[in-house]
Amino acid sequence: MAVNVVAWADPVRRSEPARLRSWYLACPSEALRPGQVMGWSLGGRELVLFRGQSGRVQALSAHCAHMGAHLAHGTVIGEHLRCPLHHWRFDGSGICRAVPGHADASGRPGQRAFPVVERYGAILVFNGPVSLFPPPEVGGPELRWRTGPPVTIGCSWLPIAANSFDIEHLRTVHHRELRGAPGVERVDPFTLRLRYTSRVIGTGLSDRFMKALSRDHIRVTITLHGGTLMSVESDLGRTRSALLAGFRPHAEGTSVSMSFAAPPGRVPGMDSLRLAVSRWLFTSFLRRDLSVLDGMRFNPGAAIADPVLRHLLDFAAQLPEDTDDERG
Repeated sequence: MAVNVVAWADPVRRSEPARLRSWYLACPSEALRPGQVMGWSLGGRELVLFRGQSGRVQALSAHCAHMGAHLAHGTVIGEHLRCPLHHWRFDGSGICRAVPGHADASGRPGQRAFPVVERYGAILVFNGPVSLFPPPEVGGPELRWRTGPPVTIGCSWLPIAANSFDIEHLRTVHHRELRGAPGVERVDPFTLRLRYTSRVIGTGLSDRFMKALSRDHIRVTITLHGGTLMSVESDLGRTRSALLAGFRPHAEGTSVSMSFAAPPGRVPGMDSLRLAVSRWLFTSFLRRDLSVLDGMRFNPGAAIADPVLRHLLDFAAQLPEDTDDERG
């Protein structure tokens, strides 16, 4: 596959797309109970998420189309969201369904609606009126998921993604060594996948535990979905684990939210223990990157020399950017 080196050689194009038309991990599912509404921002765009009494989550533009009141202060009535100012009611598709004192609400301006799904213990929102690709499929239906609190890293999303595709730093930072050549696959315009098998050369507690658990054969699949979601699936032979990380623009860099997964236990109470172990292994591995990435000024011109990172840069350069600053 030809790499779009020119895009990264041009100083105007050296910075990656900031706000992408893609799926974003908005919050843990448990953070939004039936009848609740919450505001959510995405680099110049403001949305509200609300869960109707049926349990379904919807996403609308945040400011009422009537007078501009912020709908995060509204009230959920059945499956509708009621504006706090004049009590107009909007359904999940953004259509105004009721106006106090009027028998017919047809013809009233409505809200922009955004696609929403719930997976992996989290609420995923697509930044755009129509999803350009389906939400990712990670692991399998048997896995149990739990979402942790977000962390902020002082850099943009591309260095974080590049960090996962940077094979060289596996040895220097994570104390892993490849057992063979890695494989990179461009699945479709929105999906880039890396596969490799590694062994442990570190001596820390989590390193020794991983070495014993995997018999020193760690098969890893890393998939970047639309530039905003990254899944990591680890096959350790005796067990499997998975991670879904969501990247969101933040005033201080990038907010990263993570959901962790593990197979269910065979005895009661084992699910929580397995999830705790999965989270510990992943966070022990990823913690080594945080201090390295914080404040990083990514140099794509140097990264082009790496054959795996070249695929990532070409992938990133072609992702659709959202330049609409409409705030709803």
